[in-house]
Order: sequence, then structure tokens, then C-alpha cells
Amino acid sequence: MSTYMPVSLFALLTTLTLCIALPAHAQNPWEAVKKPSNQLPASIGGYSNGCLSGAEQMPLRGEGFQLVRTGRDRHYGNPYLVEFLKDFSNAVEENNLGRLQIGDMSMARGGPFSSGHRSHQMGLDADIWFSQDKRAAERPLSAWERDNISAIPMADTRKHILLEKNWDARIPGILRIASEDPRVARIFVHPTIKRKMCDIAGSDNEWLRKVRPWWGHNYHFHVRLNCPPGDKNCKPQKKVRGRPCNGGLDWWFSDEFYAILNRPAPTKPVPKKPPKRPEMPAQCAQVLAAPAAVSN
Repeated sequence: MSTYMPVSLFALLTTLTLCIALPAHAQNPWEAVKKPSNQLPASIGGYSNGCLSGAEQMPLRGEGFQLVRTGRDRHYGNPYLVEFLKDFSNAVEENNLGRLQIGDMSMARGGPFSSGHRSHQMGLDADIWFSQDKRAAERPLSAWERDNISAIPMADTRKHILLEKNWDARIPGILRIASEDPRVARIFVHPTIKRKMCDIAGSDNEWLRKVRPWWGHNYHFHVRLNCPPGDKNCKPQKKVRGRPCNGGLDWWFSDEFYAILNRPAPTKPVPKKPPKRPEMPAQCAQVLAAPAAVSN
């Protein structure tokens, strides 16, 4: 596999690649590249502004997991993430907690999405459904089912209401397995789900420190890994601080939060010009321009 090319070739190679390989209408070159680069695996930059070289594609199905929403072509990751997901799924199945349905990871070379995510850019993030049709989980899904089967929401996205009729008692056990894995940096869930698990856990809640409340996340949880050991181009997040079930959690149930959440939509037309993206790490130009990896 090739290593990174000289910096002086960045602009030329990127321009040639975009002119030759990408359709003229492509608005986002990262979404147009469908194969991982033939470089060594590396997560470059940050979770919300980075890219991924030498990505590995997650198998459609394995012990304890199967993929969903495969038509979106977002099931690539750093081999470190793929290994974690396989280990995690195995542990979930061995503990009789069901079969995981794995949704969006990253694109073939990471990078920014046109819609759906601000993070997931360097192959260390994955969305996993909380619960699903149990009958479908027991058998391989067809291509149509993978893109059309529905996840089951656990909470109301506009209110702090847990949908008790949908609550799956396996959720705390599944999240605890992930949280106690040293490779995991954070797990994002709907604030109401975090509070529910804090109530269940009582004083045995240290494992909930990594489980963070965040917007949305009512039908899936978002696992984010730490930077792989020795990956010098990966920018880590700060470690989670504070108490597992107090402090920052209270804000999500405050009047200030509700004022933000229920703020009326602006009446003025939104400008069509997209916001300017932050400058990506210099190495990402090489990743985008690199030849595709040869499939085994």
C-alpha cells in the first residue's frame, strides 16, 4: 500500500482526480468517491472535520449484527472501528441481548456529508439502533428491507417524554457493554434515555459517565471511539468530566433548553448559499486524490 504523497502534489492531484473521476454535477467530492484509498489506515483531523485513509468496509452481517440503510453507502470505518463493532456485537449476543442493527458509519474516505451528520468524518463513529422488529433481527434482511425497515423510537424528540410502550429492557445492558470498553470515548443518547438509565442504575452508575445526552438520538445511539493508538493525525476529544448522572444532565431538562428546542422557525427565507466549511487537514487532499484500494 502506498504512503502519503508529497505536499507539493496536493492541488494538482486533487484537481485532476475531480476532473476525471467525478461527475460534473457532484456537489460534494467526498460522497462521489465510492472506494477507500490504497493508503495505510488513518483517522485524520477531528470527528467533525476530517477524513479517513485505508478504510475498511463493514460486512453486511456477522455474529450479533447486521447492517441497515446500506443504500446510503456509509458503512466504512477505520479498521479499529470495524474490529470494535464486531467485538461489541459478539458480546451483546453472548449476553443474550439480541442482534445489533448498525446504521451510518463513515463514507469510503470519510469527509463531510451533504446531509445527515456533522461528525462521522474520520471513521470512528457509528449509529446503532436501540431496538427493531425482533422477527427481522433473527434472519438476514433483504436489500429492500435493509433500506426500508423502521427503527423504533424510545423517546419523543420534541418533549422529554420516554415512550414507555417502546422501551426495551435490554438497552442498559447493551450500552453498558459499549461504555466499559476502553476504546469508547462517548455514547450519545436522547436526554430522556440517559435519565431513564440513571434512574435504573442508582448508585451503580459510573459506567454512565461516557453516555452523554444530545439532540435527537431517540431511535439510535451513537458510539464514538477514541483515536487509535499511534494515530498521530487524529485529534481526540477531551475526556468526559463531571458526575455520571448529575451536573450537565440537568440543563437538558431546564427552561433554557425548552426555549431553544421550541423556538419558532424563522420567517425570513434562509439564504441558499451554504455556510463555509472549515478548512480540512492538509492530508485530506491526498486521501481524496489517492488511487482506490484493490478489493480482495
